[in-house]
Amino acid sequence: MAQQKIHVWAGTTDKTEEQFDKYFDQSKFIKDNSDLNQRSQFGKDLNLEKAYDEDWITVYHSRKRISIQSAIEELPIWDDQLEVAIYQAGVKKGLPLINAIISYADDELIIEKPLNSYNNLVYLGSFNNPS
Repeated sequence: MAQQKIHVWAGTTDKTEEQFDKYFDQSKFIKDNSDLNQRSQFGKDLNLEKAYDEDWITVYHSRKRISIQSAIEELPIWDDQLEVAIYQAGVKKGLPLINAIISYADDELIIEKPLNSYNNLVYLGSFNNPS
């Protein structure tokens, strides 16, 4: 069975939905991908040299905080062990309640030195997602 690497970020942000979504806007970069300054802030934070694949990202954002366990259910994950691993990583980082979670599937992405904040969220790690 093939595995897919999924990266997950979670946390609490006080940004509006519009402010939160702006972090992922790569429309200018898609028009002119020769200028790396036009990348989305997400792309810059991950040091991507090309546009990220929008088909492989899942973004959940709410004004109301929910348990990380409930937020994980918003991700495209159908493996109980993987859900437990993400939950444990979140609790270990002190995130029992959150209002945002992101997953991005990319087998080639390596985050050796995570930033302190990605759009006010914390990088929980990369996980192998059975597909």
